[in-house]
Amino acid sequence: MPAEDIETQDLRVFLAVARHGSLSAAAKELFLSTPSVGSRIAALEAKVGAPLFTRHRRGSALTGAGEQFLPYAQRCLAVLDDARRAIRSSAPGHVVVSTPATLAPVLLPEVVTVLGEKGLRTRGRVAHSHEVVLQLTQGSADVGFLLNGVAPPALMSRRLARSALVTVARKGHPLARRACLETVDLLTTPLTVYRWNSEAETLVTSLDHPDRPATAPVTIVGLPSVALDMVLLHDHVAVVPEFSIAATPGGEDSLSRLPLALPDWSLDVQLMFRRDAQRTVAVQALVEAAQRLTDRITTTR
Repeated sequence: MPAEDIETQDLRVFLAVARHGSLSAAAKELFLSTPSVGSRIAALEAKVGAPLFTRHRRGSALTGAGEQFLPYAQRCLAVLDDARRAIRSSAPGHVVVSTPATLAPVLLPEVVTVLGEKGLRTRGRVAHSHEVVLQLTQGSADVGFLLNGVAPPALMSRRLARSALVTVARKGHPLARRACLETVDLLTTPLTVYRWNSEAETLVTSLDHPDRPATAPVTIVGLPSVALDMVLLHDHVAVVPEFSIAATPGGEDSLSRLPLALPDWSLDVQLMFRRDAQRTVAVQALVEAAQRLTDRITTTR
């Protein structure tokens, strides 16, 4: 099928189903009927020539072809959105900054300040690290921040900080008084682990002991902020990157680090930009402010 047969609404429906894992949830978001969403997906699958989702009792999951199609669909809509905004906005000086949701609460406030000091206005975009690289490569983002990324030839990167994975509890938690901890000491404590990569799954498996009671589950989540909410609101113990503490209300004053020995796991926080953009005002401003950004990541009070 010709590429022009794929409509923007096809892409919006596809992304909504991918995001929710459910036709009915996507339909609710888009104010469509569930059969309409199902028909739109079936038509899109016919256009691309491959099934994009597998249907199961609990919803819909991306196939291999769906995973491959996902970043292209996101990029197409992002480029169209940028074009619309550029035409509608007569004010120059907007800088598109792409960053993972993990980093956005920590870094974006300081980035907005740094660019504002140069008379530039920030347009933030939240994306996974691999999507940040794609957006920079395609030119739909001006600068990006990412975790453990490798810059392709067209891009340059600068490491801002290496952030360790730490175990935390609320201030005053009984485990905070212990001089040392082993995983067996956490057997009756609810745990939440931030999924930073496959190592997190290994940690969850080791913590999810057969004798662990149902009242003390081990939960894995995609955002450190969610893990820290579980700590502060529901008395969980959490494993999170150290930098996420900086974005928590109260920072180190509201949390206690627990002496649980973890492997030498860490995340590299990087600033990335195109080689041909390294002399732009925005990139130079952020490079010059690298220590400020690093301090924002590493300061926990």
